[in-house]
Amino acid sequence: MDITPLMWSIALLLLAALGVPLVRAFTVTREDCEGPVGTFINPFLLAVYLIALAMGLVIGWDHYQQAGADASDEASTVIDVYWGTQAYSPEDAERVRSAARDYVAAVTEQDWARMRREGELSPEGATAMTGLRAAVEEAAVGDGMSEADRIAALEKTSTLMHQRMMRADSAGESVPLGLTVTTALAGLAVVVLPLAMGVRGSRTRILWGGVTALTVLVSVAVLLTLDNPYRGLLEAGSDPFDEAVAEFDRIDELPPPA
Repeated sequence: MDITPLMWSIALLLLAALGVPLVRAFTVTREDCEGPVGTFINPFLLAVYLIALAMGLVIGWDHYQQAGADASDEASTVIDVYWGTQAYSPEDAERVRSAARDYVAAVTEQDWARMRREGELSPEGATAMTGLRAAVEEAAVGDGMSEADRIAALEKTSTLMHQRMMRADSAGESVPLGLTVTTALAGLAVVVLPLAMGVRGSRTRILWGGVTALTVLVSVAVLLTLDNPYRGLLEAGSDPFDEAVAEFDRIDELPPPA
């Protein structure tokens, strides 16, 4: 289930609003502060919040880094396929190069938009991948290619298909929902308990409670921006494929092999 940042923001505001009556209804006495609430429960909830937050940030950052690396690897493989057309006949080379350009266009124009919006790849990208593989296979069974070039061409398209599948898996990745909910609830408790410990007549307690609330809100917001590697303030872009197109143009300018 995809939960948008707007829905999360509304949920956090409701939790914050819930914290106000909780502070009023469950004011912690001095005996409670010196007892299990102050010495065990509050530190325990703080530890849960910090651990859940750290785990969520690490998972989200790892997904983002891996998505960027996967895009670079996939774009590099497409360049290898394009470069390998120098071993083809002129007609086969033109057909494979056109299919490679169609695939990159489908990735940047269709796949990326659908990954941001729905967390999955586009059917247009799948069609372009099928067309590229068919063009390479048709060229590989023709005359004029050495056995080594033929095997290399088929291996590169197989690698490209595998990398596309990896990107499909990456598009559906997110920080586990339970971890995000745990972070938000534990953070709420971390904010509420200090305020409940003698909130009346203590401006200092209210001030630092507000600072704590702001810190928790910002940290959860940062966690939400890392929920999926292809959307949010920090997202893996399609820049490697744009660079691949520039490399295609450079390869086109090379003289044909002797």
